[in-house]
Order: sequence, then C-alpha cells, then structure tokens
Amino acid sequence: MPNSQPLPRSKKYTIDQPTTAIRELKTPTPLSDQLPLPADQASTRDQWLGWLDEYLGPGYYNRQTLIDDARHVYQHLNNGRMMVWLNEAAGEDPRIIEAAIIAMDSGEPAQREAMYARRVLPW
Repeated sequence: MPNSQPLPRSKKYTIDQPTTAIRELKTPTPLSDQLPLPADQASTRDQWLGWLDEYLGPGYYNRQTLIDDARHVYQHLNNGRMMVWLNEAAGEDPRIIEAAIIAMDSGEPAQREAMYARRVLPW
C-alpha cells in the first residue's frame, strides 16, 4: 500500500490496523470512484470495512482459516477495485492508479482482475 514511506515487508500488521486506517482515509478517489460498485454497497470504503469486520470469522465465504495479518488479507483479496480504491485513498500516484485500472480492465473474472491490480499495486 502506498504512502510517503512504504510499509516494512517484514512487519506484521493485524486486521485492526488497516481497518482503523481505512476509517480515517480522507483523500478523494476520483479514479476509483468511476469503477462500478456492487449494488448493495454505498462506497468502496464501506465494502472494505464490512469485509474486514467479518474477516476473523467464517463470514460470507465460510472461511476455515482465520489469519489476523493485513498483508495476508491484501494478498488474498479477489477484488481489484477494492485494491485500487485503497491505494488511491492512501495517496498513490494517479498514474499508477490509472495503470492498475487499465491492467484489470479486461473483462476477466474477479480473481484475475485482482491479480492484475496486485501486480501494479503490490503490498
């Protein structure tokens, strides 16, 4: 995730840490705001918070393995649009955000879109 200083790769972050950070993000997201949202979501921020809120339980996906590690969450997210929003809201260069949107704009299944977005926007 972008910021003025990259996160140390070796440090472990719990789910609570990105949840708190996402709640506090105030940066406008004009590029990712153009991406479609699921019908039941008011915003990508709400989508993130709802997903993280249920992450340490079985949740909608009936998770069997519960891992309290933010990097693991990001690496296993199958939603490129959520990655794009998070990175844009955290202040990533708009050219990088545009590259991620272009990379995942192929009509591929969600898992592939996420893979393409993650290539441009790695942890």
